[in-house]
Amino acid sequence: MVKAFSDKYQPLARDRFGFSSLWLGEDHLVYVKGSGFLLAFTEEYKRFRLSEIQAVNVAKTSRMGRILLFTFGLLLASLVITLILVTADGMGSAAVIGLSLAFAFGLGSLALLVRHLILGPTCVCDIQTRLSRERIIPLNRYHRTLETLGRIDARIRTSQAGVRVSAEGAREGTTTIDDAARGMGFFQVPATVPIAFGSFVIFALAGLAALHLESLGLTAFVLFLILVGSLLLLLSLVSVVRKPTPESLRTVLWLLLGLHFLVVGIGTVYYLVVATREPAYTVGFTGPLEAYTALTAEGGFWLYATFVGLLGAMLVSAVTGLVLAVKWRGKIRLAASLSASPAIVATPAEEVE
Repeated sequence: MVKAFSDKYQPLARDRFGFSSLWLGEDHLVYVKGSGFLLAFTEEYKRFRLSEIQAVNVAKTSRMGRILLFTFGLLLASLVITLILVTADGMGSAAVIGLSLAFAFGLGSLALLVRHLILGPTCVCDIQTRLSRERIIPLNRYHRTLETLGRIDARIRTSQAGVRVSAEGAREGTTTIDDAARGMGFFQVPATVPIAFGSFVIFALAGLAALHLESLGLTAFVLFLILVGSLLLLLSLVSVVRKPTPESLRTVLWLLLGLHFLVVGIGTVYYLVVATREPAYTVGFTGPLEAYTALTAEGGFWLYATFVGLLGAMLVSAVTGLVLAVKWRGKIRLAASLSASPAIVATPAEEVE
């Protein structure tokens, strides 16, 4: 049932937990309005015919509340970490557990803050017809809402102009093209996206090598790649949020960001613990390099296995992203060539049998 629905309709938007979603059919929109906790307990289906939509109202809303909330969580975690480091007599198990929990809370707050800022301004969106006005919950980010409306704008205008494209062009003497391929021309692959994927392929390979070779120079190179990769990843995420980008590329970029946060977060906790035990690791620029170079020896098997797993997952994700970027660029070029082909012949609806 779900597969038949997804085959017939194109997904346009979905809320954070997947309860509510917006779908595009042949001549109408379907809004699935769900509610629940972890799982959707109830679902309400509403249909809007494209020819009956009078207006789509979009208004920006303030996002300062969430910014302040996430910033407060980050500051609170920083305060707790500082207190533990100042007051703890050595790095016992209780201090390490408390430090790890506080750092995990702070890292989560920072991740939510970065995500909130990357996604851009918040908004509300209402679809208005002659008989109703409905708030579309999944369309709550301004840039994503504009992208979604851009995908359906031409369909709405064509529907309300009283014309439709013939599905049987050969029989009726009209010209048709591959609509699915032509629709891909709406998407873009920002230039920074493949560069970011490439940098994380190099970072993952260099990180895996550094775990085994224990070289100060290679460790310094990995730390440099962390800075470069962070910048490229943030720029790429900002670009794909503000430009119509295939959802698969966005998903891989968000996955990479999550893995990157885990690598940096676990690495920072490791350094705080070993630097407290061995003050020599805090001396000069080489101290931290020596601490990270000795990660396998100082951290033990489980920390080594954790980093191998995270870096391996990062490598697979980055390679997958590169492949998807190449494929999507090929599809977009195909769509551009189809756009140069003879235009669709629109036949007035009243003349089509």
